Amino acid sequence: MSAARWPDPRSPASRPQLRLVPPRPARAGVPIVAVQLAAIFAGLAVLPLVKVVDNDFWWHLRTGQVIVTSGIPRHDPFSWSRAGAPWTTHEWLSEAIIYVTESMFGYVGNVLLFSGATVAALWLMYALGRRMGAGTRPLVALTLLAACVLGLFVTVRPQVFTWLLFAVYVHLICRDEDARGREIWAIPALMALWVNLHLGFFYGFLALGCWIAGNAARRLTGEPASIWRPIAVAGASALATFANPSGPAILWYPVRYFTDASVTKQYVQEWQRPHIGDPFHAAIFVTAAVLLLAVASRTRPKPFLLLIALATAALSMQAVRNAPFAALVVVPIAGSAMAARWSAARAEADSGLRMPLPAACGIVLLTVAIVGPVSMSVGGAFSFWSPATHSYPVAPAAYVADHDAGKRVLNDYSNGGFEIAQWYPSTKVFVDGRTDFYGDQFLKDY
Repeated sequence: MSAARWPDPRSPASRPQLRLVPPRPARAGVPIVAVQLAAIFAGLAVLPLVKVVDNDFWWHLRTGQVIVTSGIPRHDPFSWSRAGAPWTTHEWLSEAIIYVTESMFGYVGNVLLFSGATVAALWLMYALGRRMGAGTRPLVALTLLAACVLGLFVTVRPQVFTWLLFAVYVHLICRDEDARGREIWAIPALMALWVNLHLGFFYGFLALGCWIAGNAARRLTGEPASIWRPIAVAGASALATFANPSGPAILWYPVRYFTDASVTKQYVQEWQRPHIGDPFHAAIFVTAAVLLLAVASRTRPKPFLLLIALATAALSMQAVRNAPFAALVVVPIAGSAMAARWSAARAEADSGLRMPLPAACGIVLLTVAIVGPVSMSVGGAFSFWSPATHSYPVAPAAYVADHDAGKRVLNDYSNGGFEIAQWYPSTKVFVDGRTDFYGDQFLKDY
């Protein structure tokens, strides 16, 4: 029997072998806050697919076709009651985008575009709240509140671009107040785009005015703040509005909505004040109340945000169509006010809980599955490649197109846009949703 041989300690085989173990993920799954936000955004994004198609969508679509094929119209091509009258097509770029998107991707393409713009605006305000130190708990709750307001209005309409650009303005101004940078000079360039997308560009000047006034208030209290910087940005933005087909005259056009809109305010629902007895308006009142509580607390926001909160809350009580602006700013303003008052509302108090990816996907899909049928049960209709014609006079419009083409038709105001889309260019309408074009006296006669 041979003697046992011990391994040579100098041999590589005798050295201890190190086994490399891949690092285990610190925490598996999806953060619960991401699931909550995804569910809110998904529910908001699906709404335009299951709501009644906005009655102005139809004439926006047809106007976009005219713009793409023949250029921007300077005179009315759609009505017989004011045929050939001068018409300021102040949303021409939005209408061209709507038509091109519809032609290439169908109605669902426009839904994705305008829902995406709405979600992006809300996300910017959530990100601003995080930047201001608010935790995920209050911000998610406030984002849900804002989504309840935005859900009343989100559809394929140019006004959605105004929501997004307003959120960008507020975000850029707040960033500049924290640390000056060159990003603030994107505001005039954005104004040149905004003035061609929607007449709501004056909300950008509302934000700039609050910035100037807020910095002036800070100077009065001895706090260092620049007055000339916001004035220079506002001045450059005013010059940027000239880059539109109407030139400088566009600056005076929004005034007509305040001086020549008594009939509009009386008969068009979105121009009326919110009604306390309407359950759909409850979120608007809650939003305004939360904003006022935030600015009245001892931990009130900086002057710029304080002024923008007061302005948007007041405007939301003046007309329901202004409510989305209050809904957007309530997220960072109320969120930061809560964080300043309660430690549980601060970013440091975030739980960081997670859930498995399949469960997260299931919650988001369940939200969509609930929002869709609920919306359709209260009068909605499903649209996908083509916009649904539910609630529109399809058979009468087809009869007129077949039998009375070219004749004068006295149509209902709310169906005028749909009938433009069905009849143009053979038959023209008496009236449609372009209230600024027809004017108060015409609508009174109607």
